[in-house]
Amino acid sequence: MFSYTLWAMSPFLVLRKQSLLLRLGLAIGAITLLALLSVLTAATIAETSAGEANAINSAGSLRMLAWRTVSEADSHHAAQLNDTLHAFDQRLSALQESGLRLATQDASLAEAYRQIQDEWRTLSRPAALQQQQLPERMQLFVTHVDHLVQLLETDLETKIRWLRWIQEALLFLIVAMAIATLVMMKHQYGQLEALVGEKTRELQHSNRSLALLYRTATRLSEGDLTQDKLLALLQDVEDELGLGQGIICVRQNDEQRAYPLATHIPETERAELCDSLGCSICFGTSTSTTPNVHQLGERRLVSVPLTGSGQWQGVMPFQILPGTTLEPWQSHVLETLGRHVATALANTRRAEERHRLAVYEERSVIARELHDSIAQSLSYLKIQIALLQSRLRDTSHPELLPTVEELKVGLGMAYSELRELLTTFRLSPGQTPFTEDLDRMIHELSRRCGFAIQLDQRMGNMELSANEEIHLTSIIREALINVARHAQASWTRVSLNADSLRRVSVSIEDNGVGMAPQPPNRYHYGLTIMRDRAAILKG
Repeated sequence: MFSYTLWAMSPFLVLRKQSLLLRLGLAIGAITLLALLSVLTAATIAETSAGEANAINSAGSLRMLAWRTVSEADSHHAAQLNDTLHAFDQRLSALQESGLRLATQDASLAEAYRQIQDEWRTLSRPAALQQQQLPERMQLFVTHVDHLVQLLETDLETKIRWLRWIQEALLFLIVAMAIATLVMMKHQYGQLEALVGEKTRELQHSNRSLALLYRTATRLSEGDLTQDKLLALLQDVEDELGLGQGIICVRQNDEQRAYPLATHIPETERAELCDSLGCSICFGTSTSTTPNVHQLGERRLVSVPLTGSGQWQGVMPFQILPGTTLEPWQSHVLETLGRHVATALANTRRAEERHRLAVYEERSVIARELHDSIAQSLSYLKIQIALLQSRLRDTSHPELLPTVEELKVGLGMAYSELRELLTTFRLSPGQTPFTEDLDRMIHELSRRCGFAIQLDQRMGNMELSANEEIHLTSIIREALINVARHAQASWTRVSLNADSLRRVSVSIEDNGVGMAPQPPNRYHYGLTIMRDRAAILKG
């Protein structure tokens, strides 16, 4: 039954896939065919019915002629009787030609006609006309004629009834076909309207996507990549794609935790979100290049990998608002945005690396110039002061020795400051992160100063510019040198922390005696230099 239903419905399923013009033409053709069939059926039955009507009239006239024959036979009018018999024969022949030949398939009509014909042959004989029983026999003959008329009327009524049924059926089919055509047209127009609406929405999505991608590309290509630009980008994506708040997170390949570079989410909410989910949920596998949706309880996130030029830069997760789903066009736009942001981050890192190399090269040149000029001059002055001090001991001017000693101490401090400055200038960038370079510097200072220095850093994978690294390193170095000179400490701890707003705090603690509340200004410029460097870093 199921297979038969499918077979019966298959023409309609095929028809639904055809063009609107073809379906409309087929519907009009079917209605026209049904109308022609109705006309042909009516014409055929009407023609048959007209013949049977003539047959009924002819059969009715036979009754009149039969009784006239009886009357003329009784009155012995031979001429009139012959005319009546001749008229009867003609009417009987006309009956056969008009009606009975159209009803030859009806056995009862054929049998009734043969019976009337046989009886008339018997009654029309001269001997029969002279009999006394002619009226009774003629009455029986008329009864048979009435039976024939009744059969003809019944057959005519049957044909008329069939004509009415056929006309009603064809009319029903025509009306049903017209209604089906209207329903089909309504359904087709509904489909076309839905298709137009869908295409309109797709065009709107395409326009919004192109506008968003254009604004993003323009924003990322103009000037430096700042946090304000990234925040504006996130806000634009959230508004245009109907997503919740997002975060741009970056991390190095070997880091376990990511660093939030830009987000509109408050710090407390962001920290709670990241601590509850963990970085592995958003990052997934580093080989993924398409956005992934994560269902975490009642919270849903879509993480957009930031990959470009075969390099993994980070991830850009967005919250999916309750009651909404991520549509394919949104996923495609997010994937393209991820590539744009990744390319911008990669370009920024390359530009920063080039700037870093240029800064270190320039500082190396300055260090060489200082070493070849001022450092050698200071070394020469130290030698001259030592010679002057030895000669003054052999002279009669011992009061000059304290002044010379003071010059010697000041010159030694200046020489030490210069060597520290040269060491700082000669720092060169390597393949290791800033924290590892800082750790090596602290170990070197610990060895030279003779006390333990502990480094406690919580920088994550936050990246600093070349100037920021140099100034921060110089501040820490100057502070540790002050500890070595003035605090008389045996242990020092350097704490380095960074938060999500790129704020870096440096804390240096020791177990020494500390510094005087108001140290003398003479030869003590370290604190001033540290304040100046902190001011440059907007600290």
